[in-house]
Parts: sequence; C-alpha cells; structure tokens
Amino acid sequence: MDDLHHAVERGYDAIAERYAEVTRRNRGSGTYFKSFLDGVLDRLPEGGRVLDLGCGAGLVSAELARRVRVVALDRSTPQLALARDNAPTALLLRADIAEVAFRPASFDAVVAFWTLIHVRRDRHADVLRALHDWLRPGGLFAGTLGTSDSPEDVDEDFFGTPMYWSHFDAATNRTLLREAGFRVVQADEIEDEGETPLWVIATA
Repeated sequence: MDDLHHAVERGYDAIAERYAEVTRRNRGSGTYFKSFLDGVLDRLPEGGRVLDLGCGAGLVSAELARRVRVVALDRSTPQLALARDNAPTALLLRADIAEVAFRPASFDAVVAFWTLIHVRRDRHADVLRALHDWLRPGGLFAGTLGTSDSPEDVDEDFFGTPMYWSHFDAATNRTLLREAGFRVVQADEIEDEGETPLWVIATA
C-alpha cells in the first residue's frame, strides 16, 4: 500500500483520542458541519445501509446509526477502538480507502468527511468511480473534498504528529465527480471552524 497512506495511519494511531476530543468539540451544535450532517441524515432512507468511509472515532457513525445501518471503515486500529465505543451498533472494518472493494449496489449512501483528502490524489478518480459503483441507483454520496491544488501537503506537528494530505482544487473535484457518474447536487466551498473544504452532496 502507499507510503503516504501508511504515514497517515501512523499519525492517527498516535493522536486518536486527542483528535476525537477536538473533533467532538469543534464540529458540534451550531457549526456548519452539524447542519450539513443533519441535512444528509434527512436524505437517508430509514433502515438503509450506509458506509462511513474513514470513520475515525465513529462520531459521524454514531449520528448515522440513529437512522440507518452503518459500516464504519478506517485504517487506524486505535480509531476503530474508539468507534466501537462511540458507535456500538456499527459494523467495523479495518481497510484502506483506496484498496477496499464492495459488491456493486451495496449501499444506500457513502459518507466521507475529511478522509479522501488523505488518499493520494492520483487515486481519487478510481476511488470516486468505486464509490459510485457501490451505491444503489439514486444512492447518495456526501462529504468533504479538497479546495486547493496540493499533490502532497505536510504538517510536521498536527496535534503532535506529522500528517499528510493530497487533493485537487474545487473545480477539478467537481469534474472528477461528474466523470465518475455522479449528479452533483451541491459542491460548495464553505468555511467552518477555520477550514474551507468542498462540501459535496451527489447522487448515483
């Protein structure tokens, strides 16, 4: 598997609990993230099957599990241990986003918040095509993508550990979504808590 992906895994292994605490605090009530996630939840079929791609500590999975059956995927074992506590009804899966495979039409929705930006960007087109394939017709993809042209971005002190990102600018990401077969419902650059990702809702 890719060295960048291993480095991201090691980073989140090291900071799992600290990052979960900050995430819980910064993405709660009153944030754009919370309103966006609530809007996604409203679009999901009651009892449907949803993949949380790069679930981290399972905080999004816990929200999703109030309405749907959740498959929560992450590479980091410490993160999945937290997800087991935070989202006890979710089916946990340790895998790499760019390597995992599911049968076609396995999910009603796939969500990916602040996760695809850790996948090497030369694999983004393939990953988005795979996500489209995993969705049932009309299924939903929702999450965040990058908004700057960054083949490899490095922060040597991300909550105390090196961390790595790789992503395209917003216009390229909109094109990649369409080329993967998605109908883009929303793809907006919106600042929230100091970050400005591309907030995406798209249908298969």
